[in-house]
Amino acid sequence: MSKSKNIEKDLQSLLDGRRKFEIEFEEGVATQYFIGMPTADQVRKADWEHAKVYNRALKEGVLTESEMRTILKERSIISDDHDLLGQELRIKLAEKLIEMERENDKEKRSILALDAAKLREEFFQWNQSITGPMSSTCEHMANEARTEFLTSAILQDNDGKPVWESYEDYCEEGDLVLQSKARFEVMLWMQGVESDFLENTPENLVLREMLEQATEEAEAESVKELPPAEAKDSEPAAPAEKKTKRKKTTKKKKSSEKAEA
Repeated sequence: MSKSKNIEKDLQSLLDGRRKFEIEFEEGVATQYFIGMPTADQVRKADWEHAKVYNRALKEGVLTESEMRTILKERSIISDDHDLLGQELRIKLAEKLIEMERENDKEKRSILALDAAKLREEFFQWNQSITGPMSSTCEHMANEARTEFLTSAILQDNDGKPVWESYEDYCEEGDLVLQSKARFEVMLWMQGVESDFLENTPENLVLREMLEQATEEAEAESVKELPPAEAKDSEPAAPAEKKTKRKKTTKKKKSSEKAEA
């Protein structure tokens, strides 16, 4: 195989391995977008954007995460054992998931999956109590700037062509759906998380499996309860032949014959 064909094959393999997502702009019509691998230069520029935004925010008086956390505790928005509570929820969730995986009884397994789902919701609510305030800190703004710069650089179409030619083009994008969805997908990609991670949590997979099994069993039972159909009954009955009655015809007597009578 020639060198050019090897390069073409490697390039195609790289394109096929990209993470992708879809956006439906019109009903029934979806456009695919792909996340490519950033170059070393793009990563350096993203880090530079992070540093610029952090320093600018700090200079403008935006609080750091440490300062925000102190204020939240002073105002009793979060307690001193806030982090400890989060750690306890993580441990409980992990223990419940292990117990669920080891359980063979279907009913008990479903109950454990529901318990795990409730614990995950509690953990989510715990996280939300501090996520909102922390989104107004220097660190969060700087991280957002890094993510947005990388999004502008690595989002591609099917052929590997960048969607935006520059960071400025990304910032001036008029389609807010495309811009926000792309930023969200790149953020998940950077964290190593799949787009449908909430649907594919261990407890949701178990609950979905239990639901499918219950549906199949219900359908099987409903088929068993049906009476056996006889072959002749299954065939449509032939339409009955209609008998046509012939009308009796009487010959009318001629006027001459009536007179003779």
